[in-house]
Amino acid sequence: MSFVAHNFSYSESFDSYISLDKFNRLYLSYGLRNKLGIVPGTPFKCHVGYDPKTGNIGLARPGEISVDDSVQPAIFDSKRYYAAVTSFVRKHNVPVGKYLYIERSNNWYAFRHKEQEEPSSAPSSPRRGRKKS
Repeated sequence: MSFVAHNFSYSESFDSYISLDKFNRLYLSYGLRNKLGIVPGTPFKCHVGYDPKTGNIGLARPGEISVDDSVQPAIFDSKRYYAAVTSFVRKHNVPVGKYLYIERSNNWYAFRHKEQEEPSSAPSSPRRGRKKS
């Protein structure tokens, strides 16, 4: 039997990514919060955008991009760094999952769905759970 040692000096939490969960909440990773200069323990705002051609999600800090005054940014809470984005998800039919940081362009941070970034080559097998009694 051969084992591969895990490298504990690297953590996925340092990566820059966003997650969209089934409750239509958008979460920002620790690495992304550092990149954006978010002060720990304080609420913050970000504009959220969608590119229908690529399926990418964009984030931008207020004041860094030019938007109409009527456009309100998403508000992220200070404890879990989530924002409720139900109207955004419904309008654009955005798939749930992890979105990896790909680039910054015109002051927008662009994120691509993990399945588009790293497509799985094997079909997923059905999950087998415990039998309910």
